[in-house]
Amino acid sequence: MSQKRIRNTLYLESKIRVTADKISAEVNQEGYLFSDGRYPTKILPEDLPEWFVYGYIYKRHGYISAKGVKHLLFVPNYLFDNHLHKDDLLFISYSEKIEPSKNEDGFSWYNGYDHLVYGSFIVPFVEAAQKYSGYDVNEIQKEIARKRAWYFERNPEQKGGGV
Repeated sequence: MSQKRIRNTLYLESKIRVTADKISAEVNQEGYLFSDGRYPTKILPEDLPEWFVYGYIYKRHGYISAKGVKHLLFVPNYLFDNHLHKDDLLFISYSEKIEPSKNEDGFSWYNGYDHLVYGSFIVPFVEAAQKYSGYDVNEIQKEIARKRAWYFERNPEQKGGGV
């Protein structure tokens, strides 16, 4: 398999099919992946290079590249303490710096990101970005450790529970 075919940073196992009466996930019977979660490919999971990290992305399972990361922005959520990283966000950019912005309604968000991951997938992706992109993740790891301490302080029964 030529790696020239691997041109995207995101490959998902299914794509969303919307019809007039329902929404469903479409899976390729041969196991081929969907580029950007939309476009059918002839790429199998084993064709992807090692820097593609498997996880739950955009409400589906798939692979995202940890190579070529130019900027990461970790946004922990300290409002809800019922899950460790469920409501945390990691913005990923392969080209530019991620910047905060506000729309005309005053809603805060971010510009300049290519992908957004959340939940338990954040930690392995951060580690992979350090390994395959040489990205300095020290500040993100410190914030993840602060969030972890905060969570276990509020949920002492979870300590050692593999969360």
